[in-house]
Amino acid sequence: MKAWAEIYLLSWTDKLVTSGWSTFGYVAQSLGGLKPWILYKPENQTAPDPPCQRAVSMEPCFHAPPTYDCRGNRGIDIDELLVPHVQHCEDRSWGLKLVDRDNEQ
Repeated sequence: MKAWAEIYLLSWTDKLVTSGWSTFGYVAQSLGGLKPWILYKPENQTAPDPPCQRAVSMEPCFHAPPTYDCRGNRGIDIDELLVPHVQHCEDRSWGLKLVDRDNEQ
């Protein structure tokens, strides 16, 4: 219950900078209708360039999309799931998120 309270309070912010993989940040941004700024994690002690980026949508990243089709009894290539309103996440190349390309700014 405390976690939900924190997420709910975060959703009322005017601006939100979230780190990659931040469940609290992803859910809060969606509740608040915000496109967050995502702060990238340094790799090999080197700061990314740019260090942060504005998300393309307020939708959270699905960090663990399905990789197995039970009905087809086969593995799934995640790129097969990419349709006009689905793209890879900004912070995790294997994650998926919903986007509205008609209303991009």
